[in-house]
Amino acid sequence: MTSGRYADGAYLAANPSWHEEDGEWKAQRIYELLQGTGAAAPVSVAEVGCGTGGILRALQRLLPAEAVLSGYDIAPAAIERARRHANERLSYHCEDIARAGRTFDLLLCVDVFEHLEDPFSFLRSIRAVAPRVVFNIPLEMHVAGILINHPLWTRRQFGHLHYYTAALAFETLRECGYQVTAHRYVSRLMDLPRSASEWIFWLPRRLVALASPELSARLLGGTSLLALARCEPPGA
Repeated sequence: MTSGRYADGAYLAANPSWHEEDGEWKAQRIYELLQGTGAAAPVSVAEVGCGTGGILRALQRLLPAEAVLSGYDIAPAAIERARRHANERLSYHCEDIARAGRTFDLLLCVDVFEHLEDPFSFLRSIRAVAPRVVFNIPLEMHVAGILINHPLWTRRQFGHLHYYTAALAFETLRECGYQVTAHRYVSRLMDLPRSASEWIFWLPRRLVALASPELSARLLGGTSLLALARCEPPGA
């Protein structure tokens, strides 16, 4: 995995907020996905690549009071920020979750494996952490993005090394031992547009998404795949 830019402060310099402003919105979408399955709320939740911890902080307010949440990240600067908001049932750890030796009811993997040189090994390494995983995968392989060379910008700004359509994301998860049991197409750019460019594309994205969210993702981008998956432990 490419850990240098996250551990040495380069990512923080390029992204000073560490995307904390999106934490509330992402937590709400995750909670809605879980609610839609009808399954009991998880008692223990971990997040791999938690950054500054905004998703877990927001999710704690939505889950039952007895839920225990733990965030893991390899970036010391991010964990230092996150720990300012730690509490009795919310903790943050600067370590590799795959080597921590802990297990949980649910694992969150939100906008993570597109950053890694070897996403396949990573996805297989976290299968023992929890029986269920929520993935959020940006769908950055789309027509508009290719026309304006958008992947090059996300590579330089965010360190994204891999780009997905929904079909490729599903196939990657399947190849790594996951079975997707529920999914949604989600878009912060459509729900909460902030910049001029996001507003320009808002109406076309919204209109196409009314017919097909998957088609909107393939043509115009700005969409992520939010998926709940079951996983078999390594060796199963």
